[in-house]
Amino acid sequence: MTLSSLLSHVGYIRLRGSAEISVTGITCDSREVKPGDMFVCLTGCREDGHRFMAEALEKGACVIVAEERNEKAETFEKQFLKAAKPEVALVLVASTRRAFSPLAAAFYGYPLRSMKSAAVTGTKGKTTTAYMLREILEKSGCKTGLIGTNGAFLGEEKLAISHTTPEAHELQRILRQMKDAGCTHVVMEVSSQGIKMERVAELHFNCGIFTNLSPDHIGPGEHENFEDYLYQKSRLFLNCDVGIINQDDRWAKDVTARAACRLVTYGLTEGDFRGAEPARYKDSRMLGCEYRLEQEEPGEASETVFLPLPGEYNIRNSLAAIAAAREFGISSKKAAEALKEVQVPGRMEVVSGSNHLWVIVDYAHNEDSMENLLKTLKAYEPRRLICVFGCGGNRSKLRRTGMGRAAGALADISVVTEDNSRYESLSDIIQAIEEGLKESGGRYVVIPDRREAIDYAIRHGKVGDIIAIIGKGHEEYQEKEGERIPFSDREEARRSLFFA
Repeated sequence: MTLSSLLSHVGYIRLRGSAEISVTGITCDSREVKPGDMFVCLTGCREDGHRFMAEALEKGACVIVAEERNEKAETFEKQFLKAAKPEVALVLVASTRRAFSPLAAAFYGYPLRSMKSAAVTGTKGKTTTAYMLREILEKSGCKTGLIGTNGAFLGEEKLAISHTTPEAHELQRILRQMKDAGCTHVVMEVSSQGIKMERVAELHFNCGIFTNLSPDHIGPGEHENFEDYLYQKSRLFLNCDVGIINQDDRWAKDVTARAACRLVTYGLTEGDFRGAEPARYKDSRMLGCEYRLEQEEPGEASETVFLPLPGEYNIRNSLAAIAAAREFGISSKKAAEALKEVQVPGRMEVVSGSNHLWVIVDYAHNEDSMENLLKTLKAYEPRRLICVFGCGGNRSKLRRTGMGRAAGALADISVVTEDNSRYESLSDIIQAIEEGLKESGGRYVVIPDRREAIDYAIRHGKVGDIIAIIGKGHEEYQEKEGERIPFSDREEARRSLFFA
């Protein structure tokens, strides 16, 4: 593809060099650069991509896209003009973030435009809702790609991704793979960071789904305040045909105040899709629930929906998935049938279920999600509720105290341990968690090694207990000092159960 054809899709300030250079790849990571690539200099919270322009050229980049007002770019432009290399071009733009998404979409041929799509945003429930919708679509005969926190999936094939919402070039490449593999539909999670960083700027969705909103991801490198967090979530509904909105959430009206799309609502008692008469279900394999689906959709009778997942929040997640499926022409009856066996890795995942001891793995990693999870599990009347958890480093410090406070108030025993400490001191993280536990008067023990903590909880489990191992869910690693060390809560729990 020629540079001129790519530049026809983006506004730029000036071009140095030939517009007829052939571009064979696009990236924002200098480590990935190959001969013939376009290198786009992005500025992140830790690194400025403009630092790596020379490295990208050494590796064979044929086009550099940089910001006109960046000092490093100004110096580079002067050097570029002196060198006068005809095989290399420099493109100067106002914002490389805003330019990157349309450039990547153009390079990969706008793959999403020829597939049906749904985007899920919210503080909690994105992954579960996305999995539920994919399950409905797949069981209705629609080949469906999935992109989100758990990874990107083409059928059973898993594609590694760097973020819940990948960088623009990675996202467009995955969408192209899905289109070429025959996918007719795509379901993806869209994070507030993904919106803020313009990763989805060039995408228009058939459905946008809002699950809920609570303070999270506020702090250095994320959102400076709750207002920005809410604003970024709301931007999704400027780029979709219909918004599927959780009417029970207190922030629903604020999130949709600027919406440029038709709105469909859902909730437990109000909305176009309603989940009435919820009831709990428990057997040796699962903790589940069922409810009666009521809807305003013409010609649709009420349906009984059974979910192999517990909690009112999962009822709401399923209502969102059913409402979105209706937009794709799938009946509520067929959707309800598809949800009977839905499973979401690391979301209320039963590692061991019996009349004696239940072990659950979940991704809850803030105060609100922990409170919801523990209240849901307590409703199943365990003999004791034991909670194993830590908190991630380089994230909001208020989250740690909040999680400790929630665990102290709701769990009978808490086992405090490591999560992803990243670049922070584990002892500092645990100290903040302990402050919350002491505030709510909870019983707890500190076991820093996560493997030992899981083993301790299971060895001390008694008949009728529920053990909730939370914070990491689907993750298969622990992140310390920039290194990802293989680790699975699920596998560690199974090992401990085997030897218990």
